Amino acid sequence: MARPLLFGFLALGLVLMLADHLLSPPIHVGAGAADTTACAPCGAPCPSTR
Repeated sequence: MARPLLFGFLALGLVLMLADHLLSPPIHVGAGAADTTACAPCGAPCPSTR
């Protein structure tokens, strides 16, 4: 009885983590939907050239 419940909670946790990972901004940035002035995958601006 307890084993299916445990696996259900683990599966739910994995699904929620996967959804959070796929919906996070760095995924969209890496997929080409980012600002074209950003250098880093996180969207950070390029360092100054001075």
